[in-house]
Amino acid sequence: MGIFKLVTFLLAADFIGIVDSRAINFPATTASGLGGLSGPRGNYTAFAKALNTAQTSYTCKSEYIDFSDPSALSKFNVAWCPQNAYQTSNSVVWRLTAECGTTMIYPWDFQYGKLEARVRVSPGSGVVSTILLAGPDPADELDWEWVGKDTFTAQSMYFVKGQRVDPNAAFVHTPGDTPQDMAAGFHNYAIELNKDSVKWYIDDWLTRTLPKLDGVPFPSGASRARMGVWDGSQTSGWAGTVDWSRGPFTAEMQWFKFTPYC
Repeated sequence: MGIFKLVTFLLAADFIGIVDSRAINFPATTASGLGGLSGPRGNYTAFAKALNTAQTSYTCKSEYIDFSDPSALSKFNVAWCPQNAYQTSNSVVWRLTAECGTTMIYPWDFQYGKLEARVRVSPGSGVVSTILLAGPDPADELDWEWVGKDTFTAQSMYFVKGQRVDPNAAFVHTPGDTPQDMAAGFHNYAIELNKDSVKWYIDDWLTRTLPKLDGVPFPSGASRARMGVWDGSQTSGWAGTVDWSRGPFTAEMQWFKFTPYC
């Protein structure tokens, strides 16, 4: 086992604001973001700090990256286990093995803007797929996360200065009356950070809106995109436990879009 297997990830899944009536609400639970906070909402672990940047590098340049381009992966920093992020003819694969998962980081920030990606998440108990925006430590964070034991639901979360704001969890499904298995095919996911709100989308369907309210902490510093897979076995049952005999486990991303609002 690598050092990353020793890190305990225990985050709380957060939900506040307006959720579409088709959202599925579950009781509060314990969850974890790729940011890698330790404890119920404790300080960043050394691992999380390694993934964070000391300062922001703002850009007004939009970029669309298609992973059918053989050079696409070179536009990211693979900060954790680069051997587990590799390209196929039309996607980048994120692989989770018993040694480690992987984390890709887009090396630019926006103050406000939209992160979009077309992703197939990984199935498998204990396997967590994620795309997120996070700022420097102590980080504001905006997440999409999927636990592989239930790939019919996606979870949106947010944190302010490394702390949870609301104790409840929110799970949503794909558009329409019949939820789709998000590990069986690709779907478009987006997180949009505005001056006065955060919005989460699946296949252009607005699933959740978090308004900025007076006196309520707001994740305005979530600025840099990260994505990948990790082992959630140490999250007190939230993600389940990985059965390594069924691995390795993979998620995929076909394209990535980063749009600053300047």
